[in-house]
Amino acid sequence: MDGDQLAAAVARSMHGDAGDLTCDEPGHPGGHACLPVSGGVDVDGLVKTLTKRYASPFSPTHGLPPLPFGEQVGWTHAWVWGVRAVVLGRGQDGGPVMAVMERNLPRPDELPAEMSWVERLVAITGGTAPPVIATDWDAVESRVGTSLPSDYKKIVETFGCDGLFDLFFEVFSPEELSWHAGYYAGDDLAPGDEHPPFPAPGGVIPWSSNEHQETFFWITEGPDPDRWPVYAVDSLGKGSRFECTASEFLFRQMTDPHHPFFTASDNIRGHWFMKFVRPEP
Repeated sequence: MDGDQLAAAVARSMHGDAGDLTCDEPGHPGGHACLPVSGGVDVDGLVKTLTKRYASPFSPTHGLPPLPFGEQVGWTHAWVWGVRAVVLGRGQDGGPVMAVMERNLPRPDELPAEMSWVERLVAITGGTAPPVIATDWDAVESRVGTSLPSDYKKIVETFGCDGLFDLFFEVFSPEELSWHAGYYAGDDLAPGDEHPPFPAPGGVIPWSSNEHQETFFWITEGPDPDRWPVYAVDSLGKGSRFECTASEFLFRQMTDPHHPFFTASDNIRGHWFMKFVRPEP
């Protein structure tokens, strides 16, 4: 297949309802499908095409997800999407090799009880998306005007937060959080009409939103940010209080169909974090 044919084949195979993945190569196990790659395929062009469609790939520099045939193939790129991934590399003969594979993701109810909520997010998404840039938290907190919850910092340090969970949920980057906090601080209308914006005592600071125009805040009650509850405001402006951290709220919002703000498809079986593709300078 040439580059266009490969991209089309990947698009047909990446959804979990596209049927089981089987491989025609002798001796290959199930759970994946090798795609025949023409020797003269434009690999760089194919990488750009898949990156535009599935966002920034995993790479050996930043860590690849578990992949088959590691002894025979030098994998160079992996793009994840739901329950599947497409991988690209070089075979022992130096030629390009490509496959679509099932992702071995744990169910939320299979995770150990002692795992932190951030660790649970890592487990159900299969890992992080590179690159993650170090954050000067002293500078961020100085701009916002308060210390921030440690689990939010851990989410940012783990995922980078320049993208979307499940192509739907955004956790604000430190720069976005600072901007949103400043925006709401100058607003006469309090989000949800129950709590004033920060820096008023007990005011709210936004940390996340989703594609349904719902926004999620902390209520800055007390001196310990790790004990701040979440305040969720729906698209109609109605607010609801949740006695949990941001990472717990995000995990439950993504995985619990009984959660009041659960918005995923009923048949979603895999979770992932997708980096935004920024235009090159």
